[in-house]
Amino acid sequence: MPAGPAPLGLAYFVGVKAAGYTAASVILKNGYGLRDLQKPRVWTVGLTRTVIGIAAGLIYGVLWLYLPPNAHDAYGIRYLLGLLPIRLAEWTFLIWIFFDRSLHDQGRLWKYTIFGTICSYVLDAIGIGTALVLPGGIWVC
Repeated sequence: MPAGPAPLGLAYFVGVKAAGYTAASVILKNGYGLRDLQKPRVWTVGLTRTVIGIAAGLIYGVLWLYLPPNAHDAYGIRYLLGLLPIRLAEWTFLIWIFFDRSLHDQGRLWKYTIFGTICSYVLDAIGIGTALVLPGGIWVC
């Protein structure tokens, strides 16, 4: 039975991601010793991460459609595993933009890149769950 996100479902998903990424940016800001500074603003970091994720997700989703049909057998697991290197790159890019232009502290970089990647997967579950239970979130044929 085919199903997919309706416009409201996409809005729910993006809203969950934006709120979650904004919360995660508080931890990043503290972790990089910028808690007492006005900039970067946590909303700016959270919304930037959301936009990076939407762009990367659209590209990844379109590329996924071009895989051979048998590659979709374990659709959910393979799809999510394929996101792992993309998410690591997204979080590294975000850290580079706002927190560490030199990326010199590899230990801290990996710590917060892995933290962010875990956050992304948790927010996926919350966002998808939200779209499934709220009205107008998912269409089913």
